[in-house]
Amino acid sequence: MLTFDTPWLDKGEKLVCFGDSLTAARDGYVKILDDKLKKLKIKVINAGFGGDKTPAALARLRSDVIAQKPDALSVFLGANDAAVGRGVWADEPRVEPAAYKSNLIWIIHLCRLAGIRKFSIATPAWQFEGAALKNNGSVMPLYCIAAREAADEADARLVPLDAVFAMEWQMHGSRAKSGMLLTRDGTHMTSAGNELIAATMLSAWKLD
Repeated sequence: MLTFDTPWLDKGEKLVCFGDSLTAARDGYVKILDDKLKKLKIKVINAGFGGDKTPAALARLRSDVIAQKPDALSVFLGANDAAVGRGVWADEPRVEPAAYKSNLIWIIHLCRLAGIRKFSIATPAWQFEGAALKNNGSVMPLYCIAAREAADEADARLVPLDAVFAMEWQMHGSRAKSGMLLTRDGTHMTSAGNELIAATMLSAWKLD
């Protein structure tokens, strides 16, 4: 069992951030991490892909993660897994929470077999906002629980975005417009949302 009370990354290491459009965003949380981690000479590689769900992420794991030969892998997936089969994606097969959890564990397992040593799993960000919440319903907490269980079973460091985003809503939700506080469209982050993701990751990694 790993202990998580020491810094997750060491000077000079290479980190791959693996995720969907929240990761791929040019001015998103990965850019913030890159700026913060430069002082440690940590190379940050953005392996985000818009619309990605964990089944598709597994299919590109070798080319987009393992081939980079990183020291560490940060996985942040789940928003699309929770939305597929619902709302505007109602015609696609659903990725149920149990399948999402299993896929996260397989991502870690395959990367561990390839020699990657350090892993982090971020939960989804607690809840959709605005119209996305109306379209998809309150399904996100089930995927947050699944991500927490996957991190525990895979000995990966947990990034508790669910708890942090819920606390932010509790403190500042009264100022939300159209039911949105930290996203532009119910899913994709504002600059404040990206800052919160990056800060939560750095805190969980003991690098803040």
